[in-house]
Amino acid sequence: MNSVASSALSPETDSADSPSSSSSNPSRYGYSSSTGHFAGLMHGDSATMLKSLPDDVFNVAVTSPPYFWVRDYGYDGQLGHEESVETYIDALMEVFDEVKRTLHPEGVFFLNIGDTYYSGNGQPHGSDPKCSSRNFLRRKVRPVDVGGWDIPKKSMIGVPWKVAFAMQERGWTLRSSIIWNRCNSFVEPTARDRPYRQYEFVFMFAKSRFYSFDRSKLVEEDVWNIPIERNRRANHNAAFPSELVRRCIEVGSPPNGHVLDPFVGSGTTVLTSLLNHRNVVGIDMSGDYIDYVQGVVEAEGFESAAWNAVTDGLKRPSALWDDWAGNRNNFRKPGTKKKQE
Repeated sequence: MNSVASSALSPETDSADSPSSSSSNPSRYGYSSSTGHFAGLMHGDSATMLKSLPDDVFNVAVTSPPYFWVRDYGYDGQLGHEESVETYIDALMEVFDEVKRTLHPEGVFFLNIGDTYYSGNGQPHGSDPKCSSRNFLRRKVRPVDVGGWDIPKKSMIGVPWKVAFAMQERGWTLRSSIIWNRCNSFVEPTARDRPYRQYEFVFMFAKSRFYSFDRSKLVEEDVWNIPIERNRRANHNAAFPSELVRRCIEVGSPPNGHVLDPFVGSGTTVLTSLLNHRNVVGIDMSGDYIDYVQGVVEAEGFESAAWNAVTDGLKRPSALWDDWAGNRNNFRKPGTKKKQE
């Protein structure tokens, strides 16, 4: 375990009086604060762990899953190392089906996902000296390095849009394709004959065509100019920035609302949610990341709590839900007068 959070372990229990019971499940960790906010962390496969969460509870989900054969997070069975793009998308859909089930009927889902190139050269691609999680590229032949694909070599695969179309087929409403302009993005040392990639997609999905959304909180329209943040303490070079998360949760949830991140990584969504007065649940396969995020949560003054305090809290909507400007019941069509009190 990461020493920064070794004292934070507080496994699941059914008793609110004994959150550290030895008979508990060590894969789920609950936390609560003196302000009444709560956080939950789950260590395990996202699709499996999500199945234990209640239906229709999260106001907003925000996540960035592992990209297809871009990084190696150092454990077996990691998402992103499938044998084909189709298998990778199937694995994502298994998770996102559960996200949809747990999302509030008027909830929204922000998905940040990047693309991959098909090399087809039959050999490792190279290395990135600034990112240890990409060094596996110089010694491992990936499926994208193997010949025989039905697209020309050196082609961008189009993974983000393949994922978006698959989600539409499963009933998601794709409401916006937001461009995240990564103002300080890395130089790509092997990209000698094309522009460097400076942007990624953030897709905004809704569970239905009628949903809640606080447009007054938008800082920019569908191009968001946000620098990359580096989190060296968590050994995570691919973390998305807190400002991106803040924008998503502010437009998609009321204060004291509920936030989900099924691929929590270094914990940006968890910390940003807590700092902005939201409750949050985060899931990850990496024990090191969960351990690190536990330390982050404790540093914010949260204390161990029974897991049922998290699930019970999720079933209670924010007390500010009815009055929240983003609640679709408070929308009014252009040209109509505001409702009188």
